[in-house]
Amino acid sequence: MPREVIMPKVDMDMASGKLIAWHVAEGQRVARGDVLFDIETDKAAMEVEAEASGTLYHPIAPGTDVVIGAPVAWLYE
Repeated sequence: MPREVIMPKVDMDMASGKLIAWHVAEGQRVARGDVLFDIETDKAAMEVEAEASGTLYHPIAPGTDVVIGAPVAWLYE
């Protein structure tokens, strides 16, 4: 069963974040804790790590603004 990779909330006032770059390609296997992508907010830029292991599919394009909690990709076991 696929697991959603969501845009995390990293600031109390944050409503959305911009996905800046992916560190893994679609179809690439990742382990829990691997860096998946970079996000940018009004106040900072940061890396987001995988919360589970799996193969990454259906990533959104870099430069896209994403609402907090919305999926940016899926990890398949």
